[in-house]
Amino acid sequence: MRLRDSLSNPGKPLTRLLKALEQAGETALPQVDPVSTGPAVVTDIRECRMLSPDEVAELVEAYRHGVEMNELARRYGVHRHTVDRHLERAGVSKRPMVKMTAERVTKAKELYEQGWSTQRIGRELSASQSTIYKALKRAGVRMRPPVA
Repeated sequence: MRLRDSLSNPGKPLTRLLKALEQAGETALPQVDPVSTGPAVVTDIRECRMLSPDEVAELVEAYRHGVEMNELARRYGVHRHTVDRHLERAGVSKRPMVKMTAERVTKAKELYEQGWSTQRIGRELSASQSTIYKALKRAGVRMRPPVA
């Protein structure tokens, strides 16, 4: 059996690769090797997790008491969008996202000029490192090269 025949719906890149191999006079492997399920592969696969009604109630209550959505996602082993949907279904009004106001950008600029990293500034201002980086770049701050 050819590789192409073993896949029910090959994507365009794979189809192009197989055609290029055939044109070069090479053939696809006669049989597909089984997928390795080594430890590196297994850890990358995320189980689809269904929360019980009790877990959803706990999640909603924790959010109402100030726990962040990303923390709830980690705690319950689900994606943050799943947390968001559970909160939406429960009728919970979500807290607004932290915005980089002019005052916050000024504070971030001061801290960055003092030698703070964008990650440390993000922790201080309750924002992500990438949000701080983008805000500083937009504000015209010359960014230091990344530390290896």
